Order: sequence, then structure tokens, then C-alpha cells
Amino acid sequence: MSVGSKITEYRKRAGITSRDLAATLDITPATISRYESGKILSISSDMLEKLSSALNCSIHDLIQDDPAYAYLTNQKKRKSSSRNEEEELLLKGYHGLSPQLQAAVRQICETGITD
Repeated sequence: MSVGSKITEYRKRAGITSRDLAATLDITPATISRYESGKILSISSDMLEKLSSALNCSIHDLIQDDPAYAYLTNQKKRKSSSRNEEEELLLKGYHGLSPQLQAAVRQICETGITD
């Protein structure tokens, strides 16, 4: 199940409209619609955190089973959950990329291509 489908599911469970959720998150209802429909291919970790808080669920609840977010679920499997400065810099750079470039980076990470 995609993140968008889960956002819809948890929103409906909470009994709130997409307009109400958008107001809570200080974004437009159109953005919520694009999240739910999957038109936005990658949701930032900050927004996932805000969504999970507003929907009263965990980030893991939203991203589990969505291959586009496998890199985040795999990250939890690492022995050390703390990130060093280099990892934080890389993550910020990743989130600054276009959705198409993020998809390319995920594909490279999943296939294990190295130089």
C-alpha cells in the first residue's frame, strides 16, 4: 500500500477532511490531494513527521510496504540509529533533489551500484 493510500486511510479513520488536514499542516488542500493520489513521488521526512503527528500514527505506519520509502525502513535496521554529520548532509542534499533525481538515487541504492 502506498504512502498516499495510508494518508487517506489514517485521515478517514481520524474523521478529518483533507481540507482540515491541510489547515493543520499549513499547506494547501491541493497538496494533500497530490500526496494521497501519489502525484507527489517523495514526501520529505519533515512532512512525514508532521503528517504522522496530525494523523496520530507513526512514520513507520505511513511508509511501511511502500517501496519508494524502503531506504527509510532499511535505515531502522542499522545497528546505530544516530547519524553523523556526513549522513545528515547527504540526507539534506537528497531531499533537495527533484522527485526524478530522488528516484534515481533510490534505484542506485537498491541495486548497490558503487564506483
